[in-house]
Amino acid sequence: MSGSHDGRPGWGTRRRLLAGGLGAAALGALTFGVSVFGVGTRSEPSEAGRRNREIADAHLAKRLPAIRAALAEAAPGFVFLAGNSHAELVGDVLARRPDVVNGGIGGTSARRYADVIDALVFPVRAGIAVLFVGTNDILRRADPLSTRTSGGFEAAVARIVTGLAAQADRVLVAAVPPIGPEARTGRDPAAVAAYTAILERLCARHGCRVFDPFAELRDGEPGLTTRAVPPDGVHLQDYEALAAGIAAYLRAMAADRSPD
Repeated sequence: MSGSHDGRPGWGTRRRLLAGGLGAAALGALTFGVSVFGVGTRSEPSEAGRRNREIADAHLAKRLPAIRAALAEAAPGFVFLAGNSHAELVGDVLARRPDVVNGGIGGTSARRYADVIDALVFPVRAGIAVLFVGTNDILRRADPLSTRTSGGFEAAVARIVTGLAAQADRVLVAAVPPIGPEARTGRDPAAVAAYTAILERLCARHGCRVFDPFAELRDGEPGLTTRAVPPDGVHLQDYEALAAGIAAYLRAMAADRSPD
């Protein structure tokens, strides 16, 4: 999808925006070069690995001032989108609304975003914070189903939701999205459900709510979807539809109806 039917920028345009104007190579760095932010990182001595880290660091350096500026202008009761590239890309759509601040940063793991939350200042209180996390924490090389890695993920998300709860009236946490078959060589589909279960247990303790805006995309084997963009298998074909579903969920919450 290079554009949307209503003439607004589609996936192809937002993909270039996510990469900070650096194109598909930069997106690849944010997708596959996440070891700079990930759990259980390992060295990447190749020139490509170093370049991936440089691009990811540059993207983080670019996003932080933009997020801080948006928070400085936000009105009380705004919606804050937090987390990884799913937050950033759906935020490109939802941030057309004046009450939404896009706090997503492509390439971030839970541990790295916990550090981001600690570094942000909220001049006014948010109404709802929505967290997207997990995609960059289920890398096979980090052994995501091990006690060490899954425990580190849980501890990092606990830091994030605690930080968000201090700044927002309600905290929503999205279930870990499915991945495309192309991505399973680098990520473990079994960890999708396992890490969502971790989020559910954590929210039961911390008072946040897990919801699943990706439910309709779970149309493959467990942990997989047919509606991710090849060849990365991580990002979705239609963030407009995802944004519409999230907006409807938020409207239902605002009307004190249960959207579940």
